[in-house]
Amino acid sequence: MKKNILGAAVIFFVTLAFLLMIDDITSNGNHEPQQPNVQVYDVNEQPDIATTDQEEQ
Repeated sequence: MKKNILGAAVIFFVTLAFLLMIDDITSNGNHEPQQPNVQVYDVNEQPDIATTDQEEQ
């Protein structure tokens, strides 16, 4: 009896995971567009920050 309940629980969770995966794949994709993290500068324009090779202490 215990093995039947354990087997049913495993089948239930595997089926649930499979259905959630199918739902995620077939969703419309109404996700917010991500903002790009890269800033592009013109040739003569320089950023307002400076980078150094030394670590701060």
